[in-house]
Amino acid sequence: MRIGIDIDNVIANTYNELYPFFHAYMGREIDPHQVVETMRKHKIRMIGYFYTAWKKKVMSSVSLIQGAAETIRLWHNNHHITLVTSRSFIFRRQTRRWLTKNSILFHQLHFAQETTKHSKIDNCDVFIEDNFEECEILADHCKQVLMLDYPWNQKPLTKKNIVRVKNWDEIKTYINNPHPRQH
Repeated sequence: MRIGIDIDNVIANTYNELYPFFHAYMGREIDPHQVVETMRKHKIRMIGYFYTAWKKKVMSSVSLIQGAAETIRLWHNNHHITLVTSRSFIFRRQTRRWLTKNSILFHQLHFAQETTKHSKIDNCDVFIEDNFEECEILADHCKQVLMLDYPWNQKPLTKKNIVRVKNWDEIKTYINNPHPRQH
């Protein structure tokens, strides 16, 4: 099976651990469901944010989401694992080091601009993602998309091949016993 996996908020506990840094940089607290929209709206300001985050090596210290690394290690020999992230290119080295430090096994790693992850995968059977808009696009290019359920992706699903999952236990169960269902 060909499995595509996002990194932030899927493998890495990015939002929970970086929101204090993001809020401090923005000078105010932003609701989880507004973070992506805020980042899109303030693209020039985000360049400074990413540079500051890179300089402070914040991506190097993010913890793993429970069950992610162990599950990916179990899959590595029997499935083709492709990691595709929308992280800025300046985080390439920090991302690779973080993956190595946390023993995340994969066959391919791609950095893609937001909404272009589909261009980095070929014949993907399953993609695991947290961004609603990205899931909608990936659903047109993958047999199945598993969307980790978060406050920022609560819009009603419009595509039948997107499945909401709560955690890596559900993801593992789904991959081991694939069956169409929708939450």
